[in-house]
Amino acid sequence: MMGFTPQEVNAMSIWQFMAALDGYEKANSSGEDKKLTEQEKDELFEWILEG
Repeated sequence: MMGFTPQEVNAMSIWQFMAALDGYEKANSSGEDKKLTEQEKDELFEWILEG
């Protein structure tokens, strides 16, 4: 959640919104590849099935 109200988003141009989104992503991401490994996917799937 970027913290804008729907009214604030509606008042923005697409350029302003995309710039805000880009800044939000840069501020809240480490820049590392965070994909799950196949083993992690299998473990997560098993955990979901157990629950």
